[in-house]
Amino acid sequence: MARQARLFCPGYAHLVQLQAAIGAQPLATASQRDRFLLWMREGLGSSTLRLHAYAVLPQTVWLLITPDTAPELSAFVQGLARRTSRAQERPGPNGATALSPARNPVWAGRFRSAVVQPGEWELAAMLWIDRAADAVGDIWPWSSRAAHCGEPSTGAPVLSFPAAYWALGNTPFEREAAYRQRLQQGISSASVRALEHGLRSGSAVGETAFLRQLERDIGRRLLPAPRGRPRMKVA
Repeated sequence: MARQARLFCPGYAHLVQLQAAIGAQPLATASQRDRFLLWMREGLGSSTLRLHAYAVLPQTVWLLITPDTAPELSAFVQGLARRTSRAQERPGPNGATALSPARNPVWAGRFRSAVVQPGEWELAAMLWIDRAADAVGDIWPWSSRAAHCGEPSTGAPVLSFPAAYWALGNTPFEREAAYRQRLQQGISSASVRALEHGLRSGSAVGETAFLRQLERDIGRRLLPAPRGRPRMKVA
């Protein structure tokens, strides 16, 4: 059975997950994560992609990013995956580390993605990503949390804040304080399930009206089909 084409909607934010293969930790060390951020900055600098949130974890990379073309998004994420796969650290003499080509699979297949409705769903995706970084450690510099909360950060890629983030307050202080509060509150379990389902199915995340409009625009089913047999039409 042919694999379904990746859902892509230009101008909309896309939630992206790059997952390590079973047993692999391609970004286990600080130096590996630092290099990954450098590659992200280089890729963003030569494209029109707008990055809204990210978390670079030992086994997973999360992104919320808005592309203008499907090839640009794929080239960016696949380029990061290839560069990580080509150079993995191995023990060297005297306890030092050296770079060597990876022999075993590093990533678990192609990356996952889901289109995200503008507004509150974008904020939910941003919060989900930043909370994933918080779960790894109290201070995790390889994520967008610091930039969203107005905290110092070094080596971070340049972020483009969506309109929903700007609407949190009239000043940077108000926006950062409002975001920190929402980060502490977390997001609903229903929102988490919707984001997880969107990634698993490679579809879209949002309200029913938004998903129906996307179905009409792209000619592809995004909502579950009605249960049971179709009603019979009586002449």
